[in-house]
Amino acid sequence: MPEIAEVETIKNDLFAAKILSQKIVDVKIFKPSLINTSKKAFVHKVKNSRIINIKRIGKYLIFVLEDKFLIIHLRMTGHIFLKDQNHIFQKHEHIALIFENKKMLVYFDPRRFGKFYLRDDLSSLDKLGCDILSKSFIFDSFYEKLKSKKKNIKTLLLDQNFIAGLGNIYVDEALFLAKMHPEKISLNITKEKAKDLFFSIKKIISKAIKNRGTSLGKSRSNFSSIYEDFGNFQNHLLVHTKKTCPNCFSEIKKIKVSQRTSHFCEKCQN
Repeated sequence: MPEIAEVETIKNDLFAAKILSQKIVDVKIFKPSLINTSKKAFVHKVKNSRIINIKRIGKYLIFVLEDKFLIIHLRMTGHIFLKDQNHIFQKHEHIALIFENKKMLVYFDPRRFGKFYLRDDLSSLDKLGCDILSKSFIFDSFYEKLKSKKKNIKTLLLDQNFIAGLGNIYVDEALFLAKMHPEKISLNITKEKAKDLFFSIKKIISKAIKNRGTSLGKSRSNFSSIYEDFGNFQNHLLVHTKKTCPNCFSEIKKIKVSQRTSHFCEKCQN
């Protein structure tokens, strides 16, 4: 967390806030361990650059600068907030990009697992699987890759080199919608069931984006947009964090799959 729906929400909000074309007039770094280069080099290369595009690939947010790419991975508790230039920095606010329009983006991360990568190109993301929202995410290639693996489906869907963007929440939801057990071996999935899963993934992610992501609590550590308003998809979750199945009212089971807690219904998912 954040997953694809949350990062897409951030990207869309940044466009709406007219961050595109803004010049970065100053950079503040309070935790140099969050950047992939020295503080001095980072500031030198980013300061006075202009943002010419904003992209998202999987869970990565990308600022396209004039001659560099600033790649941000939010990981578990990373947030990006839009603030006025007179903002007083608070605890866990580690990096700030200050713009010529007197606004700034503040990076907040209580657990400090996130990372800022300054790159000459995007080749470091080449190993990622197909982005779920891209035109290249089509059933035939998804099914072909699915049948080439022999892993349980939950583990496979969490693998960003298989497809890019899914995390624990949306995998649980997509598997429930497709009526598929999280430990089902990918090699044994029929074409019909694979199609159910493919369209369940697309449906869940589309609905999550429309609801501006998922916030599982009300503390500042939970997902919120650049304006610090919470998502709404938690109100539409089917199994993740739930106690009873919305279809058969059986108890929702919890097991560990790839060290992640998986929520599923034993009766509806097989």
